[in-house]
Amino acid sequence: MPPGTDDPGAESAVEAEPVFPPEAAESTQNMNAVAGDATQAVPPVNDAFGGRPMFRDETPGSANERTTTAEIDLSELSEPDSSGPSKRTKMLLLAGGFLALLLIAGGGAFLLAANGSDEGGDVAGSGALEPGDVFPESAEIAGETYELAITDDTEKCGTAAHGDYGDALDDNNCEQIIRASYVNEDKTRAVTVGVAAMDSAEDAKKAQEAQDLENAEWFAGLSGKEGSGTERMEIAGGHGSGAQWERYLVFALASNTDGRTAEGNMDELTEIGDEFAEVPYEPLGVS
Repeated sequence: MPPGTDDPGAESAVEAEPVFPPEAAESTQNMNAVAGDATQAVPPVNDAFGGRPMFRDETPGSANERTTTAEIDLSELSEPDSSGPSKRTKMLLLAGGFLALLLIAGGGAFLLAANGSDEGGDVAGSGALEPGDVFPESAEIAGETYELAITDDTEKCGTAAHGDYGDALDDNNCEQIIRASYVNEDKTRAVTVGVAAMDSAEDAKKAQEAQDLENAEWFAGLSGKEGSGTERMEIAGGHGSGAQWERYLVFALASNTDGRTAEGNMDELTEIGDEFAEVPYEPLGVS
């Protein structure tokens, strides 16, 4: 069946298939950083990050064309100005397939990827999710052991997202978001992984469409206590991975524990984020 074509006789199968971001290969987006409460041009930022601007809305807008990547800075997000969602003209349905949208800017990155199956896991369904059923105490990721540092469970979905994306989740009947943050043994890498449970698969698709890549309106990292290695996750830049499957949105943000996204290790963060995004798959029944 061609991508985007509805099969009247297979409604339930379509709901069980992952939905991928359209035009992934062609999307391009560049974003520089901006300081304080400024909404236009901004003076240089001098902070613990060596003067690197860490806030998305502390950056004057600019655009650098690339062929296959879109760029976005997830560092130290604060409330953005409202703007339209990124361009999405069609939905692509694939069973067991994989498609990626990679966005890199100022060291930040965003990847949308998905894999799917028709079978539900032990926790999938209409009931509430339990963090303990979805997030293990430790995970072997990219050759390292990551230990669970903190979990969060909220029905106030807007509090677990940056900018206007919180409103988009609420408007599309988000029922619950569970998150967990992990840190590796030497406390150089930290990851937030999570699941947003919507009321229906259609609501999940709409919420995914509302993700605004230009303005970094997405899920927020989960910060832990000082010294845990996860204390900067809410403001950290890094590599994000996400998928929509049935009524669930799965996401993961991999970062350096100091909150910076050094250019030299983006490939490592990409691998870590992609693998962590698969952690909730088995409990949800995605294979």
